[in-house]
Amino acid sequence: MSGFSLWTEAWIPVEDLDGRLRKVSLPEALSQAHLLRGISDPSPLITVALHRLLLAVVLRTHRLANSADWERLWNAGRFDSEAIAAYGRGREEQFDLLHPTRPFYQVPFMPGEKVHPVAALALEAASGNNPALFDHGLVEGDTVLPLDRAACYLLAHQAFAVGGGVSKPFNRMDAPLTKGFIVEIVGRNLFETLALNVMTRQYWDQVTPVIDDDRPFWEEHNPPEPVKEGTVVRGPLHYLTWQSRQVHLIVDQERRVVTGCQIAQRYCLPKDGRRVDPGKCYVKAEDKREEGWQPRRLQKDRAAWRLTHVLLQSALGDKDSTLVLTWLAALRQREKQLGTIQLPRSVSLAVSGLTTDPKRAAKIELWRREEIHLPLTILDDPDLVKRVWTLMEDAAWVESLLRRSTEALFWALAERHQLRVAVNYLHLGRRAKVQVPAEAANVARGDGVLLRYWAAMEAPFRKALFELPEKSFDQVRSEWHERLRQNARAAFAVTLNAQRAAGAPWEILSVIHDGFGRRIARIPADREEETDDDRNDG
Repeated sequence: MSGFSLWTEAWIPVEDLDGRLRKVSLPEALSQAHLLRGISDPSPLITVALHRLLLAVVLRTHRLANSADWERLWNAGRFDSEAIAAYGRGREEQFDLLHPTRPFYQVPFMPGEKVHPVAALALEAASGNNPALFDHGLVEGDTVLPLDRAACYLLAHQAFAVGGGVSKPFNRMDAPLTKGFIVEIVGRNLFETLALNVMTRQYWDQVTPVIDDDRPFWEEHNPPEPVKEGTVVRGPLHYLTWQSRQVHLIVDQERRVVTGCQIAQRYCLPKDGRRVDPGKCYVKAEDKREEGWQPRRLQKDRAAWRLTHVLLQSALGDKDSTLVLTWLAALRQREKQLGTIQLPRSVSLAVSGLTTDPKRAAKIELWRREEIHLPLTILDDPDLVKRVWTLMEDAAWVESLLRRSTEALFWALAERHQLRVAVNYLHLGRRAKVQVPAEAANVARGDGVLLRYWAAMEAPFRKALFELPEKSFDQVRSEWHERLRQNARAAFAVTLNAQRAAGAPWEILSVIHDGFGRRIARIPADREEETDDDRNDG
């Protein structure tokens, strides 16, 4: 069987600086990284997995022991193509997707193991108990995948495979990136993106210290046997190329396509509550059933930009921990204090990941990738981060008012004799000491008013974020409050107009509208007077 080496074949989807889409080999992706805008794949899981592979090769081919090493790389503006080429000489077989005994990121054929359809490789596909909402048209090719696309899905599967289900040598466990979202720093081109995320060995040691001969998986000649208790991470190269599954691709050699796959459990991480991933946002576990650090997770009904204040806090090492953002803050300080590097004025924080059903862990609900645009000057002063928190607390108070107002509306429409009680709840929230009927709460939840409100606030938030280092906080906050009022009124107006069109009584609509209007006009005074419980009502 002829091979398909990921070192020599063009298989990585990229976009160049002129916006042209093409595919390149692994060494070309690195040696041309300064000429490429970035990875271009519709799947955020594949994008993250490709970045991890490229980062492993960068660490293998470039000396990055300390900040001085990193500074030399950054100032060069490109990766060392000669070092990359030298590393690849004689390694084509190690990257061969179809190698007869050591296929890349796989194992040889497993006798007795079930052969699944090729769709089982794609976590985004509507296979098994995954919802059809996230299907990509039967995984790009009906029942087969070209070799280049199969390689991309293979990488993503090893990084994001979801636990649950019977397997050997033990039942399936979550892959390293399954739980918790991943934060990546995005620069002006692929070189900057990779360089800003690669970090030095000194920084990696804070999460994945080298305890043994650290090497990427393709260099592993005698891989250890998987153990249910978890395999200890030996270092960053070991972690970046982690093999969570025993996978074997079934290939139709004549057509050069993958027609199926075998998938079984392989390595899992120890459940010891340690921080192992520099891109995850960790928080100290409060649940006594969990220990140590636990990764924050994406919420399917909350856009990533609403986590900006949390991520900024973690960049400054306060409470939460996201090592790659602490690294970014350290680079910013190096730029200011030494002047030996010049970073972009702003970067994007790409937040990627998937969410699973809390009641059915093996069921994927959502996968996505969102970018938060960030001026690096926001990292210069901890007080600026506190001000971002204040803006988000203002927005959260308006959210709680919108929720109460909508619940009060549908409560009054369902039980007209409760109009006065509903209005009292609108004004006082939990302090009203009443319980909203479950039916009214459910109808309000499905109305979409909060989605409309938050969607309208994203652009004003980005504007405020970039203005915070430049303007007085009083001016920024005043403008923020005005946009909160405008967008909350507009979001609630859609709800009221829909009920008016449906024939809802004018009296109820008028009273609820007036009550909402009086409260929204009084921010921030009302927000600052309310208790934390009332502010986070619901």
